[in-house]
Amino acid sequence: MTEPKSTFRGEVAIIPAVAWWIALLGWFVVQFILLGVAPHYAHPKDLPPMPLWSIITTLMGVVLGIVILMIGYVNADSKRRGMNSLLWTLLVIFVPKALGFIAYFLLRKPLMLPCPKCGTAVGADFRYCPKCGHAVSPVCAHCGRSIHTDYQCCPYCGKNVVVAAS
Repeated sequence: MTEPKSTFRGEVAIIPAVAWWIALLGWFVVQFILLGVAPHYAHPKDLPPMPLWSIITTLMGVVLGIVILMIGYVNADSKRRGMNSLLWTLLVIFVPKALGFIAYFLLRKPLMLPCPKCGTAVGADFRYCPKCGHAVSPVCAHCGRSIHTDYQCCPYCGKNVVVAAS
């Protein structure tokens, strides 16, 4: 089985709607605090000019929104890869300096693919479907190891691949 090619649009589409709403709310909260509340409590000389301050607050809101959307992505992506989504979501939230995100992207499992026979989610490293027993990846008829469909001979035992169980 080969992993399907993903696109940026397809990856963004898995972010849950609640993450989009929380990111939007976070952007508005940053704008309210920095544009509405902070100028009343800060000395006018401590803040940059208003046009520059507006740009800074907008960028801070965007950064917060992106972080929230990335947390939503990790939650959804870990579910579709058969990983513990609560654990990974908490890890990316509480591990500082983006180390949680780096750990997730380095350690995540390959995408689970549907079995061609019954549709059950099957790991990329599985040779047989755990539900129906269907061979999801071709195997050498002589040694039983997984091989690619375009192989002419088995790279493990050296025998010709005439009939591969599939």
